[in-house]
Amino acid sequence: MSEQVVTALVSGLVALAVAGVGAALTLAQQRRERARWLTDLKSGWAIELHKARLDSYPEVFRVLGRLSHGSGAQVTPALAGEVALELNDWFYGPGGMCATATTRGAVLGLRSRCRRWAEDGGRRPGDLYAWRDLAVASLRRDVDLPGLESYDFSPGSTMLDALRRELESTEQRGRSGRRRAAVGRAGTPGGPPAR
Repeated sequence: MSEQVVTALVSGLVALAVAGVGAALTLAQQRRERARWLTDLKSGWAIELHKARLDSYPEVFRVLGRLSHGSGAQVTPALAGEVALELNDWFYGPGGMCATATTRGAVLGLRSRCRRWAEDGGRRPGDLYAWRDLAVASLRRDVDLPGLESYDFSPGSTMLDALRRELESTEQRGRSGRRRAAVGRAGTPGGPPAR
């Protein structure tokens, strides 16, 4: 082969290699940009969903407050019927559209209990407050609020004391876990013999 043909073949192969590397780098860059775009899109969606929940959940909390013992009103079948209608309105509005499946199920369960009590009359359903508490807990979890905390108004119930108790509890669990692991290693089948 002539020197010109060899030079042309070598330069062609180099050009193909450069083009291949360039294409691979471009593809990798496009994938990174797509992943970043999807992350931004999901983050934006999560923020908008959280905002929608913060806008619509206070209404259902107000409705649930009517079932509270502390509301000042007697909880009757008629009141339960009104609550069922208000829960239905909330469920088929923006609130129901942005609630999680668990929250929607809890609200529907409570609505069903309230409606049945309003239609049948008689004694309050035994699980009415269990459904209400489940709905409250689910609503709070949807907006990243802690559960139903204990309210200790006794002296010494400061945040610092609560933190101290939590740290002590964590340390005790850690010590008991290490103790169990040490006991489990010594003298167990397959473990080192006990000394």
